[in-house]
Amino acid sequence: MQPVDFRAARIIAFDNDGTLYPAGAEVCLSVLQAHRRYVAEHSLGLETPGIEWVQRHIGADAKEFYALMMPGQPRSLVEDFEEYCLDHEKDAIDARPWLYEGAVELLTALRAAGRILLLVSNGSPRYLKHIWEAAGYGEWFSQMYPYGPPDYGTKGERLKLAHEDWGGGEAVMIGDRRSDWEAAQHAGLPFIGCRYGYGEDSELSDAAHVIDSITELHGLLL
Repeated sequence: MQPVDFRAARIIAFDNDGTLYPAGAEVCLSVLQAHRRYVAEHSLGLETPGIEWVQRHIGADAKEFYALMMPGQPRSLVEDFEEYCLDHEKDAIDARPWLYEGAVELLTALRAAGRILLLVSNGSPRYLKHIWEAAGYGEWFSQMYPYGPPDYGTKGERLKLAHEDWGGGEAVMIGDRRSDWEAAQHAGLPFIGCRYGYGEDSELSDAAHVIDSITELHGLLL
């Protein structure tokens, strides 16, 4: 693989969970709490998974994630559970809006250097809006591209659209899961993998570069 000069990237697309936002234990626990309450209220007889399950599935698109927690249930119920769960997640996000250590300094420096920052996530519009408002993403990011209507495009399709929306040219995708690498492949962009996130090392094996800390991006991008 040829070395990539990431400092030439005018557009920098970030994944959210496990890349900028820790989606920490409190948010994961809020998902499980919501599931237990919803299952009990609706007499569904489903078992609530453990926190390891939630962390393992972070990165799946919103439609898949909530459906996996409601196996065998009709789509209308899954969608109702998603809204119920997002109420719990919002409370947890509002209580802990902090990004990974070093992220604020990095985003501030990138913005000051004139880079266009875009947020491309498999989270739903409502979930990502919670993060956007709580973490103050509007200070740094030009636009977010969540997973949602009208077309529920793949992450790769949304990344390609984001790249085109902002004029194309040199760009890079940064994330912690295989789905982020696949998105970069679809959009024809290089990919930086974040080993500190939720993905396994094997998910990042094809990345152009892998980092162990978000602070390493200073040297790569600036």
